[in-house]
Amino acid sequence: MSEVAKIDAPMISIDPMVSMIERVALDPNADIEKLERMLQMKERMDSAAEMRAFNDAFAKCQREIPTVLRNKRNQQTNSNYADLAAIESAVMPTVNAHGFSMRFFPTASPLEGHYGVDCVVSHECGHTETHHADIPADATGMKGTANKTATHAFGSTMSYGRRYLLAMIWNIATSDDDGNGGSQSKSITSDQFVELQNLIEDSGADLDKFLLAFRATSLEEFPLQKLTHAKSMLEKKAAAK
Repeated sequence: MSEVAKIDAPMISIDPMVSMIERVALDPNADIEKLERMLQMKERMDSAAEMRAFNDAFAKCQREIPTVLRNKRNQQTNSNYADLAAIESAVMPTVNAHGFSMRFFPTASPLEGHYGVDCVVSHECGHTETHHADIPADATGMKGTANKTATHAFGSTMSYGRRYLLAMIWNIATSDDDGNGGSQSKSITSDQFVELQNLIEDSGADLDKFLLAFRATSLEEFPLQKLTHAKSMLEKKAAAK
């Protein structure tokens, strides 16, 4: 008689709260009010767990947010600043790699001569937060003379709003170039180099193509600000093997 191989079924973790709710729901004599209270309790527990995951990811992400190089010159104020494109290109790869997405919407402002801008920050865990800013309409120059059409003023104000909200939400710092590329040129540590090297080997990624994709001259001098994005990409590639 041939032996039949015994295959252990995979262990599936079941939430005790869900099991309890299912038992009550299937009971024809169940107390509906009790079931509703249990569902509300489960909803509160899920919400608290999602918020903890959001805050944990937020803290980790914020630690890796780089200082952004001021790439533009405001001739009216004689000062340098980082424009929206510079901030997004430096920050969003890290933000996205930690599971966050951001959406911006124009909203009404209670202040005269202002536009409202909302930013919805969502995390893959399920928690979402909304931030609001009232931005003065950018329709005039330094002397108060109109210098834009209404459409241009709206677009410029929205750009300001997005830039300021991004900087405030993630506590982004900006700096002028110190002649050495500023903090944006900061490279990974020796431990991070070993970690990245192991991920490249585990994923089977081509080193030259990898460096080219991230515009890095070498693995030893890999930019710190791109590390989270690079690790996420390599981990996904390794998992798909």
